[in-house]
Amino acid sequence: MAHRIYLYNYDQKTNQTFDTYLGEWNYEIPLLLYPLLAEDIKMEGVEFFSDKNQGIVQLRYFFNMLADTYQLHYKKAYYEPVNKMFGFLEALPYDTFVLNATDVFNMNEEKHKVQAKEWLVEIQQKSNLYKKAVKAQNLSLLDSLLLQTGYSSFLEILQTDWINYGLGYFEELACKKAESTVFEENGKFGLKDAKGAILTPALYDDIFEADDHYNISVIQKGSLFGYLQSDGKELVSPVYEDVFDVFDFEQEPLGEVKVNGKSGILKIYSNTLLVPAEYDALERTAYGFFGVEKDGKFGVYSGENELIIPVESETPYEYDYFSELFFTKQKGTGKRKYYTKEGNYLGEFIEGSISKASTCFWVKPNKFDKKGRLIDEKGHLIIDEADQLILIENFETLAVRKDKIWKIYHALKHRFLLENESISKVRAESNRGYNNNVFIMETNTGSGLFDADNESWLIAPQPEVRKIHYLENGFLSVQKNEGYQLFDFENGLSAQLYDYISNPLNYRTEEGMLFLYQGESMFRMHEDKKIHRVEVSEYGTVYLDRYSFRGKDLEYFISFYNRWKSQTGKNAEQFMEVGAVKKMAFDAKENQNYHEALRLFELSAQKGDMDSLVEIGLLLTDPEIESLFDPQKGIICYEKAAQRNHAVAWNNIGALYQNGIGYSFNIKKAIEAYEKSAELGDEMALVNLGDLYYFGQHVRQDYNKALDFYQKAEKKYAYNYDKISEIYYQLRDYKNLLVYLKKDYDQSYSGIYYGIIYEHGMGVKTDLKKAINYFEQANTYSTYEYATQRLMYYYGEDPVFKNEKKYLKWRAFAEKHGFETG
Repeated sequence: MAHRIYLYNYDQKTNQTFDTYLGEWNYEIPLLLYPLLAEDIKMEGVEFFSDKNQGIVQLRYFFNMLADTYQLHYKKAYYEPVNKMFGFLEALPYDTFVLNATDVFNMNEEKHKVQAKEWLVEIQQKSNLYKKAVKAQNLSLLDSLLLQTGYSSFLEILQTDWINYGLGYFEELACKKAESTVFEENGKFGLKDAKGAILTPALYDDIFEADDHYNISVIQKGSLFGYLQSDGKELVSPVYEDVFDVFDFEQEPLGEVKVNGKSGILKIYSNTLLVPAEYDALERTAYGFFGVEKDGKFGVYSGENELIIPVESETPYEYDYFSELFFTKQKGTGKRKYYTKEGNYLGEFIEGSISKASTCFWVKPNKFDKKGRLIDEKGHLIIDEADQLILIENFETLAVRKDKIWKIYHALKHRFLLENESISKVRAESNRGYNNNVFIMETNTGSGLFDADNESWLIAPQPEVRKIHYLENGFLSVQKNEGYQLFDFENGLSAQLYDYISNPLNYRTEEGMLFLYQGESMFRMHEDKKIHRVEVSEYGTVYLDRYSFRGKDLEYFISFYNRWKSQTGKNAEQFMEVGAVKKMAFDAKENQNYHEALRLFELSAQKGDMDSLVEIGLLLTDPEIESLFDPQKGIICYEKAAQRNHAVAWNNIGALYQNGIGYSFNIKKAIEAYEKSAELGDEMALVNLGDLYYFGQHVRQDYNKALDFYQKAEKKYAYNYDKISEIYYQLRDYKNLLVYLKKDYDQSYSGIYYGIIYEHGMGVKTDLKKAINYFEQANTYSTYEYATQRLMYYYGEDPVFKNEKKYLKWRAFAEKHGFETG
């Protein structure tokens, strides 16, 4: 279950609350709304009260800054929802906002009041940050808050669909109720706004609930009906014998009305009939279309005030969204009669056999007809006895194969193209930077590239063209006997020949839009379409990301790279950027290829990289890597790095002194090295110092010193929560122990502590049921003899919790792990 924060509108003098809550949010206040809810904020119990009117002022300041920063003031997508949001807030009747976060506070065991005080401080601090940003007109002052959300900018938050520039944070029902509510007076009904002002006097016998989109209500006066807007404007006087709820139709609401027992469709705003009231029944068949029934016959009416399919069918019309056609089922057959949205009859086809193809329709081969056919929008035959159709999204040109020959039909021009060509193969792609209606074709004179819109060859068919390949970003490669040429729709075919042309790395244009190879050189094309040589120093970076290439692109790069390495000789990586060499070294180390890792770290160390020098030290001083173990050489590397104040080198020197590896055991020198490392900023040195005093190895055990080092390490994101918890437990500081137990997010160590403190009431109220649950949890993650024995006691002897089945379970657990059971 999600843990929610709720927002209310409240009058502190009268204790009145607005009819419904205004919004509910997960865990925290939305980043866009802090200025609204922090003005003169006070805490009472676990609720937070703030000044509504001043909050609206601050929110306007903030939204004005957002609109200035992102140039939104005159964009309808922005000002419509924002104006509606502020209209809603200002229409709220009471002067106080109330935030209730009880549901969130219930997530933690800390007292609600304590959590509330902490949250109050956080809200106030963030509010001050917003005010500073508004005063300086500098949105970047809020970057620290933005980073915590996962959004890249406030604009991204504003434009998120459900947020809808802030309006989406508020409940739709609340927005409606703030506009108006129904009131009764002397048996009649009217509307008033949220502050009680009369919008419509009590004139009506009934006002029904408004629709969700337009806020329009059905009204009744006597036996007649009409429509009323939520602002009190009577849109349609009560003159109809019946009306129904409004529905959406191309930005204007419609409603079904009845006159003399017949149904029609009324355009609400203009108060005119879209469909005349002369039908026995109406049904919305598709958006903008209505199925109509009259005297037991059915037809279709369009939103253009036109009966497009006469009222003649024995069965109602349905709409096939895939083919975009109306149809009626035929009795005694699997066929259906199909009509276009213009009302043109296409013919009878079995279900699922007809699909839209640009402005035409393709009838697929089926059990009644083994060949396909193409018909136009009026049902006229274009081609029959066809085997296959190629339909590309956004193309108006179709490729149809008949008798193993492809034919090109331009649906907008209503004719075939290239009728004198014998086309054996056709390929096309769309939506990747290519022009529409362009096809790669293989003809009897060779391969070429044809522009169907202009009826011209962009690359004329010729025998020397072996193949044309689609590339990313709107390019094609033309493979000829002597090499590859590059084609793009702006510059045409390149004069330059290449050995190979490749797609970019993982389609990331910042890495280059294409890679091209020529002899011993590799090139990349940037977004300006200029081609630059890839320097040898960059080969390593490309190699590390090589698996972002695919298929033949990957094969060609690897062969090129290996050829270059072979020609360059041993240690070719020395010519690469140091970062790439280091990454290769780390990869080799991770794969336990330690000799290769050492070779590569030595190359990057030769370029002056101190981290690599330290990594060499690690490899040479690790007793588990027997083939490389040479602690004296390793120490030389560490000491060189230490002379350059390398923090990790000093830490590792400390570890060697502590463990007597390469140096004689010397705990004093170990501590000095750890302290030097910590002074230089290494968090692991702090952990190592903490461990010395925590375990009391070679020094006197001192929990306070250990705690100090662990908490300094914590500030550097090195966490030792389990050890800190044990320290607080041993020091009997249960308040701080509880703080750190809450940081055990995966519940790996906290169970045993919770079990003990709830059993004995250490810093918490004694609760044996909780203690038992935590003991069981503790043994889920590890095995604790104490927890097991207490579970056997409670389930075996305690009169409240005695449970023979559970006792036997935990006794078996104890025997399995060699614990005492007596």
